[in-house]
Amino acid sequence: MKKFISHVQVPVNNLDDSIDWYVKFLGGTLAANFGVFAIIEFNEGPNINLWKTNDNTTSTFTVDGEPFPTIGIEVENIDHVITSIKESGSDYEGAGQPTLDEEGRKFFRFFDPTGNMIVVHEEPK
Repeated sequence: MKKFISHVQVPVNNLDDSIDWYVKFLGGTLAANFGVFAIIEFNEGPNINLWKTNDNTTSTFTVDGEPFPTIGIEVENIDHVITSIKESGSDYEGAGQPTLDEEGRKFFRFFDPTGNMIVVHEEPK
């Protein structure tokens, strides 16, 4: 049996709008649209499966009352992603600048159109 994560699944309120958003603003590729869910591929790592739902739900969870993402994406140019997310009109945390950790990694947390929190990070160069 293979031992890797093949995909993650997130709920979306509008499947077609979400497909467009994940492709345009996160650089994914639409692999398949089955009407009730769609598969978004990225260059490496697991696919993101978008599931159409009318439920009032997101994949975001909380730790001590603070929201946390279920999806983290490593990027080569975080500033490009931040500009793209701002252009999308999506909500994001903070003043629209990345935060830095002790090792020099940059992080930026934002929300897709349904409210699923996503984090992108850039490793130090």
